[in-house]
Amino acid sequence: MSQPKVAVSMNPLDVRNPSVDGPQGDAIPFFHEGKYHLFYLEAPALKYDQPDRGRTPWRHIVSDNLVDWQDLGIALPLGTGDDPDIDGIWTGSLIAVDGVLHVFYTGGRRVADIPQTICHATSTDGVVFKKSASNPIHVPHSDWFEQRDWRDPYVFWNEEHQQYWMLITSRAREGPPGRRGVISLSTSDDLMKWTTMREPFYAPGSTYSMECPEVFRLGGKWRLVFSRFTEYAATVYREADDLAGPWRTPKYPAFDGPYWYAAKSLEDSQGRRIAFGWVHDRRGFAEGGEWLWGGDMCLPREIYVGEDDRLCVRIPSEVDAQLTSQQPLLIRHASGGTTTEWQANVAGGFSQAEIETGALPRSLTRLSVEVDIQDLAGGVGLALYTNQELTDGLLLFFDASSGVISLGGPTGGQEDDRLPVPAVTNRIKARSHGKLQIDLYLRGDVLEVFVDRQVALSYRQYFNRPFTAKPYVEDGVVTFKATLATR
Repeated sequence: MSQPKVAVSMNPLDVRNPSVDGPQGDAIPFFHEGKYHLFYLEAPALKYDQPDRGRTPWRHIVSDNLVDWQDLGIALPLGTGDDPDIDGIWTGSLIAVDGVLHVFYTGGRRVADIPQTICHATSTDGVVFKKSASNPIHVPHSDWFEQRDWRDPYVFWNEEHQQYWMLITSRAREGPPGRRGVISLSTSDDLMKWTTMREPFYAPGSTYSMECPEVFRLGGKWRLVFSRFTEYAATVYREADDLAGPWRTPKYPAFDGPYWYAAKSLEDSQGRRIAFGWVHDRRGFAEGGEWLWGGDMCLPREIYVGEDDRLCVRIPSEVDAQLTSQQPLLIRHASGGTTTEWQANVAGGFSQAEIETGALPRSLTRLSVEVDIQDLAGGVGLALYTNQELTDGLLLFFDASSGVISLGGPTGGQEDDRLPVPAVTNRIKARSHGKLQIDLYLRGDVLEVFVDRQVALSYRQYFNRPFTAKPYVEDGVVTFKATLATR
């Protein structure tokens, strides 16, 4: 019997070769019998537009340590002929009952009157899945919900009601068109026959669509997670004391920005909530290109309850543990000298330096920057992939007064320039004194930034130039130290 091959997705040595391997999309993670299973949508290579890019089967990879992943191949192939999933096997979920794995997924058939339907498949070994002859097993109630959007089923056992619940990305029949996005609820006693509830599970009246929903209990509360592609695109969450709601918006609802998308999670044997999301490709694989659906899976992330009951994200310890080679880095000052610590004493002014990282490999690398803030009124940042004038590349910036941390482009140094809207923003606790921890995880052209091991900012860069990191300070007294960790 042949051994499974090393997975292209989640490979710490590099991201995929897009001319050979197709883009990866929505994750369907599942922890079963001590192993981490990750199913995801895989589009054909070198297809950039719909409907071709959306013709995705489910690929299946597995790991026992979140680092080494093996490819088990295509778990659910596209349908044929009159099948309801001829144009796509889209997002869904898994549940294990009495030794059988039940998969509920979205069947895509674009020319049908109902182009998205809920389909079912089963497996007894977790490798070979058999689609139900009754597919599609569940369609939208036409009096209550629009017929076009009926996807991303998330199935779980409701202990209180003693029945299975299915959350579905849907749109209400009535209301302002841009605000009809709801998460509908269907129930079942046996996983076979489903009844749609007229009242949605969640209907905020504030968005076009809420994709890839899931619900779980963490930190004494129920947490409802979904992704939105309109308004401020991101994977976000709501919280409630009871599954019946009301579902309230927390102070900091986003885990990341628009380029960590369709994230879903599992609970492992340690009780950790481990999430998986993907970063987009850009058209032409170049800066300035349109952001496309699908790309590469980001590193796994642990969702945990932080200060003030906020859901935070950090890299699991197993991922950091593989970075066994660590070294302190020199920081070159504007005067030309180098030290392992650089203090910028610029109250009311500006100063920059450069961390001497040297040439970096394409394999997973972590640049950790410790920021000791003695007195900060403006902000601190890292200029990445930039030039001496800071007119190109990316600016990672922490605003001391607001706690906003942003990742975006700089001004071009011309009189009529305006600072571009940041590509990614998030928030942490504002501070004028204290510590700030910045960890940059680099792999191929993917950049994942974690701040205070609480929030993340993900991005894909195509600068086609060596990596550089220049710490800078606006109006403050701050000390920097940097460490590089590699495999």
